[in-house]
Amino acid sequence: MEMEEKRMQNEFALDVRNLSVNYKIYEGILDVIPGLSLHVGKAERVGLIGETGCGKTTVLKAVARVLQSPPARIKTDGIYVTGTSIDGRAGMKQVRKNVSMIFQDPSTSLNPTLKIDTQMMDILKSQFPKHSKSEYRQMMLDSLAAVSMPAPERVLGSYPIQLSGGMRQRVCIAISLMKDTELMIADEPTTALDVTIEEQILELLDKLVREKKKSLILVSHALGAVRKITDRVYVMYAGNIVEAGPTREVFQNPKHPYTIGLLAATPRLTGEGIADGIAGDLPSYLDPPEGCRFALRCPQCSDQCLQTPPKLESVSADEGSWQVACYNAGKGVTTCQA
Repeated sequence: MEMEEKRMQNEFALDVRNLSVNYKIYEGILDVIPGLSLHVGKAERVGLIGETGCGKTTVLKAVARVLQSPPARIKTDGIYVTGTSIDGRAGMKQVRKNVSMIFQDPSTSLNPTLKIDTQMMDILKSQFPKHSKSEYRQMMLDSLAAVSMPAPERVLGSYPIQLSGGMRQRVCIAISLMKDTELMIADEPTTALDVTIEEQILELLDKLVREKKKSLILVSHALGAVRKITDRVYVMYAGNIVEAGPTREVFQNPKHPYTIGLLAATPRLTGEGIADGIAGDLPSYLDPPEGCRFALRCPQCSDQCLQTPPKLESVSADEGSWQVACYNAGKGVTTCQA
């Protein structure tokens, strides 16, 4: 009931309802996202975590309407950005106006035939049509300086091929920062960056969304950064949300066995031995398990887990604020310090 009231009052920057994505291939159907729902409140910072291959990028590309279809086949009860459906031409305009996205692969995000200043100028002209050329140039330089870009003047006159992978990623981040959008999607934004600059970029994103009251979805394997920056977190496994709740509470006292294993696998800066991994591999999307997709890797697996997929259910007094999809939620929990 509370969720419906928030929808009616347009309190969500993003509302994804029952999204499913599959791919038709020669061998059959890859059932990647069987039915996923999530939301991001206005000015809220949300983390999306899970191991490689669990479908995080697929969800974000579907939201940004850049998931190629076909081969992807997308079904949903609705995806809404600031209360407006992203379907159709009007929906695409809504996405372009209110959503900016930082991709993890900068080589596919920049046009190789255009100089950096031309690409950044196009964004600025669409956002701030009445500025002068000198103002545009200063805004570009300021944005590049904000991501610690060396020699920003030279970078503006360069083609993407003339820049390193890390520099191209910083350009992509700078472009995203220039856009006056309500929702920012950051898909592994520091993947191509040096370790020395990674924390600075994440702190910059955090500062930006706080100061401008933007909403943020952050996908990152740097779980410490997710814990520090985000208000809520979704834990994703094999296309499903298995746990969702307040970030600090989930990290401190995880309920789902997968969340427990994921956080336990995080390396410790104190050097306290080698972090444990999760035994086994992701299930095949071509022939996923009938029950819980984590069942065959789960130390608490029961017959019920193998037969029927669990639904997200509340595990907190505040209905819906902390949800877990597990028949044995909370068993064998150890405090995590990621």
